Amino acid sequence: MSDFLLRTFVFVVLPLLLAALTVALDKSARSHERRIEVFLVYMFALGAAAGISNWAGHIFASDQVAEAIGWAAGSPFQLEMGFANLSYGILAIVAMSRRDGFREATVIGAAVMSVGATVVHFWDIIATGNLAPGNTLQNVINLARPALLIGLLMASRRAERLPGSEVASLAFARWQGTIVAVAGPIATLVGIGIGVGLAMGQPLLGTLTGLVIGAAFGVFHRSRILRSETVAARQSSSA
Repeated sequence: MSDFLLRTFVFVVLPLLLAALTVALDKSARSHERRIEVFLVYMFALGAAAGISNWAGHIFASDQVAEAIGWAAGSPFQLEMGFANLSYGILAIVAMSRRDGFREATVIGAAVMSVGATVVHFWDIIATGNLAPGNTLQNVINLARPALLIGLLMASRRAERLPGSEVASLAFARWQGTIVAVAGPIATLVGIGIGVGLAMGQPLLGTLTGLVIGAAFGVFHRSRILRSETVAARQSSSA
């Protein structure tokens, strides 16, 4: 059960905490549009981590995953589920830096998969009385994450239509790139960390390791981007 509580925290609560911390510390993220974008990027980022970790779990710890759900182990369908989850993880990574309909397509696909999985779990509970954590607690993640993504995406689109919106500007695109530079490594390494940690029986350690390394790399990468932009601006002004 503790593994699923960890997953609920990592994939639902952690992105909101990281986004709130970013808004609090980054003075350039204080406008309404940018605040929404920060939360949306981190929800996509940790959604990507969920896809990557589910892939790792279904591929490298398939028996443990089956046991947690209360289903029979050894089914090759777990391999297919692993790569299905990986596909949505990759889509979420791409969606972080996109502003077009690609985001809607990614959210719709992920929501259909998550809600569909929840329906299957509820049906299994009714039919068999299977109350294993993977058949019950997992549904919190399955429903909360797409609900948050849909709400944030709708808020983002409304903000775009407001008079004087900066979303289409080059300055917004450059700023967005600095946010993705941090969120991307966190997503990838947290996803790998929790998946590998689950396979090794240490999901919390794997998650923390991925978070620390991903955040450190992301902050370093963002600082390099900002430094190069500062140098380019100085050269342009002196030319």
